[in-house]
Amino acid sequence: MAYQNKEVKEWERVRTLSYMIYLSNTSDKSPKSLKSFMPLPSDIDENEDEPKLTNEELQRTLSLYGVK
Repeated sequence: MAYQNKEVKEWERVRTLSYMIYLSNTSDKSPKSLKSFMPLPSDIDENEDEPKLTNEELQRTLSLYGVK
């Protein structure tokens, strides 16, 4: 397990360095994000597509602060 963690961290370092080189050499007005530039298995978040709050929870929270 420790070896896998070390390997993942090494890949994250490689990705960061590669991304910095990409950003310094690109002329795109909107460069890719870090995760889309070089996706890693450690980036996957199963709950990423789900909203953090439902609309009802958001409305209740906003009403607590007087926002209508």
